[in-house]
Amino acid sequence: MVLRESNFITKDTVLYVSLAERPGNTGTIWFNKMFTQKNINAIYKAFQVDRGDFDKAFDGVKSLKVGGGAISMPFKKRAYEMVDEVQGVAKKIGTINTFKREPSGKLTGFNTDYRAALSAIPEKTNSVALLGAGGVAAAVALAAQDRGVSNLRVFSRERTRSLIPNSVNYEWIFWERLSQVEAPEIVINCTSLGMDTSSELSLPESWWRRMELAIDLTFRPEGNFFYRTARERRISFIDGKQMAKWQALEQFKIYTGIEILETEASY
Repeated sequence: MVLRESNFITKDTVLYVSLAERPGNTGTIWFNKMFTQKNINAIYKAFQVDRGDFDKAFDGVKSLKVGGGAISMPFKKRAYEMVDEVQGVAKKIGTINTFKREPSGKLTGFNTDYRAALSAIPEKTNSVALLGAGGVAAAVALAAQDRGVSNLRVFSRERTRSLIPNSVNYEWIFWERLSQVEAPEIVINCTSLGMDTSSELSLPESWWRRMELAIDLTFRPEGNFFYRTARERRISFIDGKQMAKWQALEQFKIYTGIEILETEASY
């Protein structure tokens, strides 16, 4: 069944984009499907952007009057600095993953990673191990604190750079010490480990014995090592596709003003 005529794109069609170093197709397919279902004259397209080219790409977004879009790793901090203003919880986090062009022409930044993390993290959890300290980890860390996590530990492979907000109470631990600390109840992977087969996430055996919930911000359709191990041990698992769905629902509302229930939108 043809949902839109082949010539539906006109000069008035609004373009929404995703800017990522390693883009996928899931968001592009989902947003275009929802634009069609809601009869919105807009299209969505993901673009691959090299690390050294983000400023030029975002300047292009401004010049072409793109309606809005998503920002993926590793550009969330830089995008925060390049928008005209920031709204909501993004002010506390210091990074954005979403932007929208206002009627005035200004670009406003938002953070919907935070909303996804709130949906994933149970209230009043005792101990969380947050793997990574970049843009998405910044949002997850604040969500963990707001969920009442009493013992938040951030493990980083970087020794100098952290985007975790200063308002978050956490313990900073170098990656090499993973096996030397007490095992957590929840593990949240905010690194790129697991995005492809060349770099899987491996955790200490002691962690697996205590773990109650595993959350992964990456996603591979066939499943990565983190996912497979959690399933084998019957540990609850929330994958990157579910996390992306939660934040995409919030993004769609920001772009269009239309709220979509999770039950009516497969991702």
